[in-house]
Parts: sequence; structure tokens; C-alpha cells
Amino acid sequence: MTASAMNTADAAFRQQVRAFLEDKLTPDLRRAGKMMSSIFSDFDSAMIWHRILFEKGWIAPSWPVEYGGAGWTPAQRVIFQEECALAGAPSPLPMGIQMLGPILIRYGSAEQKKTLLPRILSGEDVWCQGYSEPGA
Repeated sequence: MTASAMNTADAAFRQQVRAFLEDKLTPDLRRAGKMMSSIFSDFDSAMIWHRILFEKGWIAPSWPVEYGGAGWTPAQRVIFQEECALAGAPSPLPMGIQMLGPILIRYGSAEQKKTLLPRILSGEDVWCQGYSEPGA
């Protein structure tokens, strides 16, 4: 693909993302996105946005299509993040999609992938990460 074709494809994708955000990002979700004080949105808003992205097939931009991901290019993932930030979208909860899912895709058994990945994508299962230190 030539640079001009890639730029045309990226520009078209950016317009698609903008139209989606304009349609689906409610004032309440925008407010929740602007109120974020860390990488975590409030839980309810994060889950509403998660389900909207899931229904569109966009909840897991970097996951391979065969596991339910969007299978986007790195450029598409950056465009999506830029547009979400500009629109004030809340962040989906990151632990399942960004942390556990990629580990299961790479190292999980066929049964783990079959059972857990769809539940992570749909938001049916919500994951967290716990830390422990000696003497804590």
C-alpha cells in the first residue's frame, strides 16, 4: 500500500470513528470521561462504554480477529485512541482487555481461550490485578 493510499485509508477510518463517537458517546459518558482522575473511569460508565464498544466489535482493538478482536493496525489503534481522547470518552476497564486477554491469547490453553476470552470481551467477566508484598 502506498503512503497516499494508507493516508486515505487512515483518514476514512478516522471519519468512521468520529461518526461512531458522535452517535454513541452520550453527554453522560462524555462527562464521566472528563471526570477521570486516573486511567480508570467510574465503574458504571466504563461498563456502559465497554458494552457499546463490544457491540460495535471495537472493544479489543489489538486482539486478533480470530479471538473476537478488531484486528486493527497500529495506526488504526492510535487513531481510535486519539479520537476517543478528543471526544472525552471514558476508558473501558483495562485489566481484562489489555492485560489478561493478550496473555491468554499467547499462553492460554484452547479451553481457557474458548471459555474466558468471550466473557472478557462481552464484559460478563471483569478482571482486576492484585499486588502483594512480603509483610504487607
